[in-house]
Amino acid sequence: MSMERIAIPGTALCVSPLCLGGNRLGGALDRDRSFALLDAFVQAGGNFIDTAHVYADWLPEVERSCSEKTIGRWLADRGLAGDVVVATKIGHPALGGRGGPRLDRASLRQDVLEALDNLGRERLDLVYLHRDDPALPVEDVLGVLEELRRDGLLSHYAASNWTADRLREADAAARRQGWDGFRANQAEWSLAERNPGSAAADLCRMDAGMIEWHRATGTAAMPYSAQASGYFDKHAAGAVDAATARNYDSAENRWRAAALLALAEHSGLTPTETMLALFRLAPFPIIPVVGCRDAAQVGSSFRGIGARLHGQQAAALLRVLGIADPIAAED
Repeated sequence: MSMERIAIPGTALCVSPLCLGGNRLGGALDRDRSFALLDAFVQAGGNFIDTAHVYADWLPEVERSCSEKTIGRWLADRGLAGDVVVATKIGHPALGGRGGPRLDRASLRQDVLEALDNLGRERLDLVYLHRDDPALPVEDVLGVLEELRRDGLLSHYAASNWTADRLREADAAARRQGWDGFRANQAEWSLAERNPGSAAADLCRMDAGMIEWHRATGTAAMPYSAQASGYFDKHAAGAVDAATARNYDSAENRWRAAALLALAEHSGLTPTETMLALFRLAPFPIIPVVGCRDAAQVGSSFRGIGARLHGQQAAALLRVLGIADPIAAED
């Protein structure tokens, strides 16, 4: 299926307006269900998949790095190695609190080499640093990534869960050294405000400082948890489960749910579809990472990202997202 492509600034990568999150591949979803989901995503026009070297190592009964390995097997089985852009994340601390940060040269090179083998590739398209280590000078961290890039092991690198201040430091270091620098940023971002204490302390949410950095640099944002676990659809149906309620249910989010539902009813979309459509109105590239489980959710997500919203309600919700001057919302 023909689908619009978005050029990631500063790269030769042209990707679909949605990125498929791969944290369930090979773990919560077995091989057959994983392959079916990946097939549905490509058939709908998607060509951008997100994974991580630690997905889903928290499940004791699955093989290590099962998400990367499942994607690699699917790419080989379907003959799609040259047609799909895969982003993976490296440098995550050992799970279970069994060690500190892993942004040293040896750990990053090990993760990259293993990811190449898992994905069946000679070069990684896009590599995120999964976490930061604020104790390390940012120049030291970027220097390792530049070495890996010069060695031909990766094309571009990006940040995940870095603060706005550290992103600015990284920009300054890249300018001083003449390096590529971060080409994308992945932080938690949706219309739903996560409840305090419901996420790990080392995860970063998109905040005003980070939005300003994106505005100033034009760097692509790849928000994760972009659909807030379906909170707004569940709220509209009166079916918010305990886990979603713990993460998102609050007076503020219920108010946002009402506003989103009104816009959704006007646009003929579901609330979650409408929230994805809002991202398309930003003054910098946003490619949401969506955690679909099946073909129906893939279709719904593409329906949302392809919709065009207008009017004061859209503008008001964009202000809630922190984007005050939408490029496409109209009265």
